[in-house]
Amino acid sequence: MVRCPEGHESEATDYCDTCGAPIAAPPAGPVDPSGAAGAAGAPRPALGGSVLDLDEPVVQTLSCPHCGGVNVADALFCEACGYDFTTGALPLGAEPEEAEEDPVAEAETTEPEPPEAGPPEAVVEPVPEAAETPESDPEAAETPGSDPEAPAPETPATVAPEPDPETPEPPPGPEPEDPPAHATPEPAAVGHARPRHTPPSRDLADAWVVEIWVDPDWYAVQQTAEACPSAGVPDVVVVRRSVVMVGRPSGSLGVRPEVDAGADSAVSRRHAQLISDGTRWWIEDLGSSNGTYVGVVGEPLPTQALTPGQRVEIDRDDRIYVGAWTRLVLRQATAAERAGQG
Repeated sequence: MVRCPEGHESEATDYCDTCGAPIAAPPAGPVDPSGAAGAAGAPRPALGGSVLDLDEPVVQTLSCPHCGGVNVADALFCEACGYDFTTGALPLGAEPEEAEEDPVAEAETTEPEPPEAGPPEAVVEPVPEAAETPESDPEAAETPGSDPEAPAPETPATVAPEPDPETPEPPPGPEPEDPPAHATPEPAAVGHARPRHTPPSRDLADAWVVEIWVDPDWYAVQQTAEACPSAGVPDVVVVRRSVVMVGRPSGSLGVRPEVDAGADSAVSRRHAQLISDGTRWWIEDLGSSNGTYVGVVGEPLPTQALTPGQRVEIDRDDRIYVGAWTRLVLRQATAAERAGQG
């Protein structure tokens, strides 16, 4: 047994068993059981510096372009205002300085339709009016051309001749078809066949809702050891923004998705997002771990995940599958849901 500089007894001779203080090597000669110095009375040697005396690490920082706050270099969100360094999205409630153009929020533009073809009308060519002849020179009006400065006489308007009633008219041909309206090109869909296209609604709505269901059929085809919760009524989330994120919230990472699927641990923090132009909705996978699938009600479950970054327009009967058992359904909000009573 030895005694540490703090007065504790320790069986170890290098560091104290009680407080962990380093113990100096015992002096040569007999050791007093009380831990005092030897017969020579030599004082205990002074302890050296800590063996963990290392240089302080250099911390790299990142400045927030929205509020100017200082964050660590690999931060995903600003700790001060919540600015998204990955997508550049402003925090909730912040108004951008300039209106940002949404790549999918362009309104559909149509070209004006040409008028229907009808019977030809008489073409009247406009003729410039002749200058009035001054009263002091009556001869100038009687002899045009004698005076080079005299205005030209009026020319009668040219009128197309009327058709001869005895001449048979040719049979009318087929009416020209209206040119197709120019529609905004839809984003390319990779890895998701679209047998038909029926958007949820072409009418503007005050609000939309996303139903979050527990789907036992989807859980049955997933290879996960986590127990599936019992299926019941869905959670209904009212959304009024054009971009809605689906995922699991994280306070440390600053992730606050509008569609909270945190009960399903197979859902990524930033799993997918719903995008709207006011009349249509698209779904986009954000590089999730387990993928995002789109299926149609009444058909077999989807087996091919969406390609990350590719946007697929959602049809009326589409169902979105994420995680181990989560199924999402997008629809318009009812009057009670818009009033907060649904």
